[in-house]
Amino acid sequence: MSRLPAWASAYLHHLGLAPRPADYAFLSELCRAHLQAFPFENVGKLLQARRPGNKSLPSPERFVADAVRCGFGGTCYAIHANLLWLLRDLGFSAHLVPVGTSHTAVIVRLPEWGGEPVYVDLGSTAPVYQPVRFRRDPDNCIRFGPETVRITPDAERPGRYQYLHYRGEKLVNEDWHFDPEERREPDDFAKALARSFAPGAFFLNCLRIHVYQWDSERSLSLKNNTLLITHADGGERRLTLGSIRELEETVADEFRLPRLPVREAVEILQSRGVDLFANET
Repeated sequence: MSRLPAWASAYLHHLGLAPRPADYAFLSELCRAHLQAFPFENVGKLLQARRPGNKSLPSPERFVADAVRCGFGGTCYAIHANLLWLLRDLGFSAHLVPVGTSHTAVIVRLPEWGGEPVYVDLGSTAPVYQPVRFRRDPDNCIRFGPETVRITPDAERPGRYQYLHYRGEKLVNEDWHFDPEERREPDDFAKALARSFAPGAFFLNCLRIHVYQWDSERSLSLKNNTLLITHADGGERRLTLGSIRELEETVADEFRLPRLPVREAVEILQSRGVDLFANET
């Protein structure tokens, strides 16, 4: 492995990892560490949308600096673009793929398995905490608490695969599908990224923060003012937060993100006519 650029070393440091050979074991460690160190959140997106100028992806230098300074992570476009750049600098062969109409994932090809592609998705709230061998393991199944993710061949679209997300016995997402050979680069998602900043875009009209905490064997998910704490053994606790102060305290203490500018995000949403504390969340 050649000498890493400063941003990649800082990225690994934030993940709590050191460089290693590019294999499945290291990729698995990267996945778990990333889901804990870089939250899925739209606070940064709300702040970026308010600023004038081009709504482009953050550079890897900016992505890492924002994470260290404020605890930002991002949504799928920012997370996966920067993850892709890191993986390549670490010696992995990887590319992006579109998943459905508004999501992305990373396909990584592992030389230890003859270039077999594995699916990596750290840009959603689903528990994809390890690379998925979707071609060699048709019975693949990732579980965390009541949530399950499976990736199966798409019976109606040869060559494509379906991403199936269950909560308990209920199928909550079957709209995502992908072709692992549909190679894309971050710039190929420029139009989709621009749409995500349109006034009516989903992540400009809600508050969303999700993180995994492996040391506590739990995930925390905030949707507007509703907090869901899920434990690996299936236990859950749901809380309704009644004020901006409660939101700030929860994000600081429970999510361990004391510098994430939640109040500013809430004020932006209020200026857009979004009431996070309405009865229906």
